[in-house]
Amino acid sequence: MKKSVFTTFAVCAAMMFAASCGGNSGKGHNGKDSLSFDSLKVDSTVSLTEDTAGPKCHVSLCLTYAEGKNADLINDSIIRSGILSPDYFSITSQKLSPKEAADSFVTRYLAEYKKEYGEIYKAAGGSGASFNCEYIVKTHVIDNNEKYYTYIANVYMYGGGAHGNSIVIARNIDTATGKIVSLKDIFVPGYEQGLNDIIVKALCEKYEVKDIKGLQDRSIFEWIDVYAPDNFIIGEKSITFIYSPDEIASHAEGEIRVEIGNDDLKDLLRK
Repeated sequence: MKKSVFTTFAVCAAMMFAASCGGNSGKGHNGKDSLSFDSLKVDSTVSLTEDTAGPKCHVSLCLTYAEGKNADLINDSIIRSGILSPDYFSITSQKLSPKEAADSFVTRYLAEYKKEYGEIYKAAGGSGASFNCEYIVKTHVIDNNEKYYTYIANVYMYGGGAHGNSIVIARNIDTATGKIVSLKDIFVPGYEQGLNDIIVKALCEKYEVKDIKGLQDRSIFEWIDVYAPDNFIIGEKSITFIYSPDEIASHAEGEIRVEIGNDDLKDLLRK
């Protein structure tokens, strides 16, 4: 078999307004005017073999990044927060700019595609299931809380098979510290059981069932214990928890969101 040829059809790395990534740009409000957001895009496609009509991998990243107060810390936290998969950056402490991180991710992702898919493609004799691959990430920032920005990543992945997978990843940025907050940062110690109960109640109301058994009959939390995900959006008067497709229910249920008002959470939230 002839040696594979790395063929890049399009590589684009340009600074744009965040609106080009489907999100907000400009400065915040309520004391957050020292921080703003812009975005960059990297788009590249590589052929698995020298036959340009053969399998390809397409990667497109539209990444929103911070500018201003705590920007370096915020951008580094976002890069290492799992919005990109595989999470290459979690295993290194090397500081990278958003542009460097995007270029590094795309280069490594395409290289691994050629190596791993190429070996399987060769073993299959150049035939078999689809070897096409696609990875698209579009990000934006929500500004609907005095203390936090919420960074949203819309991710689409396809690696062969009948269909791709789409997920939404949310990360909340504390503008005072520049750090991404977790559930433990906003809830009091020992919050877990109380929050689980509130989530079950909200889901029962959403799906018009009486109890956890009714949810399980709909395949929700049927094979897994109830838990609150670290994928959530802090709003002005509520918190919305996001469960990705297949996370707590059958694929047919799709993404499940649970919005809970701060009044219902008041006994669990840190003051």
